Amino acid sequence: MVLLSFCKGASCCANNANKIFFGSGTRLTIEPKEQYEPEVYELSDTKTNEKVCLATGFTRHNLMKDWTAFSGTEASQIVEDGKPTGVYNQVAVLEAGQECGNTTEKADEPCAASLEPDEMVNLASLTVFGLRVIFMKTVVFNVLMTLRLWISQ
Repeated sequence: MVLLSFCKGASCCANNANKIFFGSGTRLTIEPKEQYEPEVYELSDTKTNEKVCLATGFTRHNLMKDWTAFSGTEASQIVEDGKPTGVYNQVAVLEAGQECGNTTEKADEPCAASLEPDEMVNLASLTVFGLRVIFMKTVVFNVLMTLRLWISQ
């Protein structure tokens, strides 16, 4: 609220979520008090041998600018329910021979992503399938009755 009242008094000020712009060149970014270091993961595609470096969960917008892998990319803020969280992610596509840097991932630990079955999704899928079967039976019945009527005339 203090920012909004301050911004109302300035003649050339624009307020955008947690950033305030004064004129054309000065930018003020308000960052949270807690500082979180990034978790860095190197992801690769086995079919194309492309590698991507993902830095996630950090709170300073320009934290990754000194890393060579992230030099040409911009951090993007995570948004939940339309509100910025103050936590950033940044992705960089690695060129041949380029390394990601210090990664959080353990070398001997395989990435094991698991999907848990959801009962509501299964119920919805079965319901949609049942409605499709009933619809098809109705279409076939109507076509047969129409053909029977045409033949009888």
